[in-house]
Amino acid sequence: MSPRIAVVDGDPEILSLTSLVLGKAGHKVQGYATPGRFFDGLLKTKPDLCLIAVHLPGMDGREVIRVLRANAETKGLALIAMSASARSTADVVQGFELGADEYLSKPLDLDLLVVRVAGLLRRGPAAAARETQSYGDLVVYPEEHRVSVKGKDVALTHLEFKLLLYFLRNPNRVLTRGLMLEKVWGTGPELSTRTVDKHVESVRKKIPVVGARIETVIGVGYLFRP
Repeated sequence: MSPRIAVVDGDPEILSLTSLVLGKAGHKVQGYATPGRFFDGLLKTKPDLCLIAVHLPGMDGREVIRVLRANAETKGLALIAMSASARSTADVVQGFELGADEYLSKPLDLDLLVVRVAGLLRRGPAAAARETQSYGDLVVYPEEHRVSVKGKDVALTHLEFKLLLYFLRNPNRVLTRGLMLEKVWGTGPELSTRTVDKHVESVRKKIPVVGARIETVIGVGYLFRP
């Protein structure tokens, strides 16, 4: 079955273009001009990935992402934010903190869009990851895409969750940024290693019990030392 992608953007040209390009890449695309129509559509069909514009009529795209991450049924969705104006470092960091897995600038580089979408879709729940992972007060439930600390759930994006699990499964091992892009992001050097640094910093903030044990190896990558 073709992966289902939802595109939420008030620009009809963007909706048409992304539908055409992603459709040719083998995906089933549904476009929504407003957040309201998108949320109505979710009641009928749950997509595998959502591409959400930051500036939308009636509701900011970042708020749409926050709502999706707060809902148990949609918190594990792969989400890509896109914007023509909110492109500063602070804007991008805020997007990641709210729950976006990727942040793309408009006008979209369509070849890059296809690559990013494919990379995110490849990182579905691992079939073999049925056991829980724990460290101190932290417990990770891979099949449920859920993390708890002292019995309280912690909201993580899809990528943050995968990154946390990767650290827990590779203790006392130096992990290069390139290796992390390959194993966690499912992509290669076309994605900036800066993306790795931003996500590691986010994991450090959200999961201090693990973050305090993630060491930066200058010029190389990171080391989780439990």
